[in-house]
Amino acid sequence: MHVLLIEDNEDDAALVRDVLSRQGGEPVIVEWADRLDTGLAQLAHGPFDAILADLSLPDNHGLDIVSTLRRHRRDAPVIVLTGLDDAAVAEQALRHGAQDYWVKSRLSPDGLTRAIRYAIERHQTELALHRSEERFHLACRAARDAIWDWDIDVDTLIWNDTYRSVFGHSLPEKDNRMATWSERIHPEERAGVLAGLHATIQSSDTIWTAEFRFLRTDGTYAYALNRGYVVRSDDGVPRRMIGAMIDMSERRQSDRQRAAQLAVTIALDESVSLGEAMPALLRVIGELKDWVFGSLWLVDTHKKVLRVDATWHSPSINADALTAAYRTACLRLGVGLAGQTWKAAIPLILADVSEDTTFLTASMTQQAGLRGACAFPIHRGEDIMGVLEFYTQDVLRADDEQRQMLADLGAKISQLLHRKDLERQLRQSQKMEALGTMASGIAHDFNNLLTVINSWSALVLEHVSVDEKWKRGLTHIKEAGDKAAGLTRQLLAFTRQQVVEQQVVSLNERVMNIVELMQRVIGEDIHLAVNLDSHLWQVKGDAGQIEQVIMNLVVNARDAMPQGGRLELTTANVRVEETDSAGQEELRPGSYAVLTVRDSGCGMDEETLAHIFEPFFTTKERGKGTGLGLSTVYGIIKQSDGSITVKSELDVGTTFTIYFPQLVARPPDPPPEPVASPLLRGSETVLLVEDDEMVLVLAQVVLEAQRYRVLPARNAEQAIELVRHHAQEIDVVLTDTVMPGMGGPALAERLLQLRPGLRVIVTSGYAGRGQEFIQSLGSQAAFLQKPYTPDMLTKKLREVLGSSGAPRPMQD
Repeated sequence: MHVLLIEDNEDDAALVRDVLSRQGGEPVIVEWADRLDTGLAQLAHGPFDAILADLSLPDNHGLDIVSTLRRHRRDAPVIVLTGLDDAAVAEQALRHGAQDYWVKSRLSPDGLTRAIRYAIERHQTELALHRSEERFHLACRAARDAIWDWDIDVDTLIWNDTYRSVFGHSLPEKDNRMATWSERIHPEERAGVLAGLHATIQSSDTIWTAEFRFLRTDGTYAYALNRGYVVRSDDGVPRRMIGAMIDMSERRQSDRQRAAQLAVTIALDESVSLGEAMPALLRVIGELKDWVFGSLWLVDTHKKVLRVDATWHSPSINADALTAAYRTACLRLGVGLAGQTWKAAIPLILADVSEDTTFLTASMTQQAGLRGACAFPIHRGEDIMGVLEFYTQDVLRADDEQRQMLADLGAKISQLLHRKDLERQLRQSQKMEALGTMASGIAHDFNNLLTVINSWSALVLEHVSVDEKWKRGLTHIKEAGDKAAGLTRQLLAFTRQQVVEQQVVSLNERVMNIVELMQRVIGEDIHLAVNLDSHLWQVKGDAGQIEQVIMNLVVNARDAMPQGGRLELTTANVRVEETDSAGQEELRPGSYAVLTVRDSGCGMDEETLAHIFEPFFTTKERGKGTGLGLSTVYGIIKQSDGSITVKSELDVGTTFTIYFPQLVARPPDPPPEPVASPLLRGSETVLLVEDDEMVLVLAQVVLEAQRYRVLPARNAEQAIELVRHHAQEIDVVLTDTVMPGMGGPALAERLLQLRPGLRVIVTSGYAGRGQEFIQSLGSQAAFLQKPYTPDMLTKKLREVLGSSGAPRPMQD
């Protein structure tokens, strides 16, 4: 053994030499240094098996001596020699790296020799373990998966078993060069990865990191993260690289999945309609998923086929031929990847389209450089509304994890579309309510004007002295006023303010009652099919209005089929178990009698569908429609507590579905129509309350001409003051419903407090609280619809006064 003794005391050094020279085994060569610096110099020039060191030297002192020796020579064990018998010092020495601790006064030849030999053996074992741990920790620093060791000098690359289990490649025995590994890097990324690797080796860096696509044995690419640690010699020459390659595919796909779902949410939130959102959806999904071609196939429910609604492709590929083919394609159920997805109702993956001889567009996809394909359904409620299909330039991995990601993405889009439908329905409802409020106000003002126009026209026409020439003009004015009154009634129907007679109605009877009329309206080139459920439930509504609804829809269907086609009317009983929002509005659970009107006409796009029930909206040429037909339909149905939905596709047709709640209990029969008396003059006193000056003057002239005494009032305050002064004289009050300040019903309630038993006639252009007020008073009150004529006014007045037992007036 070759031992270095570092001891400043010459006597102690001689003692150690003497002890080691008297042991009876292998000879021990001892070299002596009296200072630490001298000992370090001797360590640098020759190998030593062990170092014996005192802890008190002229140029250093304490445990720092052990640390210094360990830094300079890690391959030789250090044994501490000291004159102190202190256990604490001994423990600290061992913690600083010493292999043993000896007190000089206890030295013996055999004991010291054995201590040196054991220290050498322990130290060698520790060195071997340290090298193993160092290699392990180096690999861990680089990565935690498929570990590799590259001997740069001989170009040998060794992998652990994880390389095979993760990426599928068998461990190479002969061809284990770096080139074998690099050939499996995706061609688009190979040059950049190798350039970065060689740059790290040639520099002073020790860590190399790269992300790239790495070929698996099944032809797909994994997204790999590779990290390596460069091991250099003392002079800085790179000798080895130890590292690990991690399959990041799952994590990367998860990140891309979340990003895609977020992008889908943003795209739908920023779009008004699905048609506007879909190009953005295809692009963001494709870019985030590394797919290069995408298409949306929508289900044509009428013809039971799939048609392409939108396509997208990356600028990196030439997909013009494929795009053109898709725009004219039509897939039946089960045909093509999209058709198979539609049929299976689950995501499908085609790993490599080139290997599928039945793939419809295989030649065009190969021409565009496409390999893998996937598709997943998009639902609207329980039904599949379409299929999203995408292509990649690489082979796709068809496993359960990939299918689940596609299913999650499809579910996310379906969920967002459902929410979009609900938001659209809310906006539509709010818009329709706002339009209704506006239209009802317009109708009220129109009715006041028409009351004046029509009434004065009638009064003047009755005058015998009117010249025949002027009479024709007045007749035209009267006819125009009547037509305007009809338009106003349509507005009121839209706003659900029209006065209607609710009664038990059979939809089947209403349809059959106008079948002949429908046939004449639609003409011979349109085939009319009527399929009625013989056990259809009864509903509550206005028979005339329901026929008006049917005819409006029939006329619209005729206009949508100028070249002829098919018109089908069906009725059926439907039970809705839970809230359904598949249509334009939410349909509450319950039992419904349903009327469906379906045509094979030109259809409508989403933009048109969003406005069809709005008043004055029309797609017809100017002068060929008022735009009130469907708004009238909407108002009538809503006033009957029903719902209407519409589905339409361009060049396919339109289906209107009307839901009327089932009539569970038969309502009481309506009261009999009062028998109108002949036009009578009267002597009663009428309190006339009307805020419109022209209507007030007209009514006063008509009533005074019939010998009534009229007390005019332009507002509620004047009316109340007149009752206070003429309470016993007033027989009836005729008041408008809508007036500034206090309305007609509130005024009537106040007047009834001042004079109980007072008869009341409420007049208005639309129904509202006035109807509720009249129903609460029974025969004591009546309603007069605006616009009214002089005959209507006097007859209504005599009905109210005649039913009260008032003195009989004089007849003409």
